[in-house]
Amino acid sequence: MSILNDLIMNTMDLGTKKKVPSIQLSQTISDWNLQLTNKREVPISDIVKNGPLLIIFIRGTWCPFCRMHMNKLRNWVKKLSQTSATIIVVSSEPAEKIREWLRTNSFPYLFASDEKSELADHFGVRIRPNDFSQAATFLIDSNLSVRLAYTGKRSKKNYVAMEEALKSV
Repeated sequence: MSILNDLIMNTMDLGTKKKVPSIQLSQTISDWNLQLTNKREVPISDIVKNGPLLIIFIRGTWCPFCRMHMNKLRNWVKKLSQTSATIIVVSSEPAEKIREWLRTNSFPYLFASDEKSELADHFGVRIRPNDFSQAATFLIDSNLSVRLAYTGKRSKKNYVAMEEALKSV
């Protein structure tokens, strides 16, 4: 099944090829207010006071690849129970649409709406002309510095890299 999954991901995920560079390691990001789906607006600087922030961009809750990733992420989060990291999945969908989907799909992490794709633009992960984000993950430390950055398909290797980066923050 894993080989079939990889084949599908590699052939159907071609829309993630883009020319805009994403934010790089050690780069300091600007502070942003995240529009959480629990109807709160929170600055990234407030979130990282309590520990690092893992921002995970997805195309949307409608995306089958994103759904697979969120399920893998759900299981992986259990391994992180001893870290102080906050995980926020960002979608370009309206908050209400994400909330509606979450009513039947429970996850142990937060979701944020980036309906205008401004955060995706800042991180350099917006795919045009589709106006949604490519798969991307960034680890932000208390100084708003990027400690982990990658875009594209997520693999077991990426989870190991996230674990290592979280240990070093």
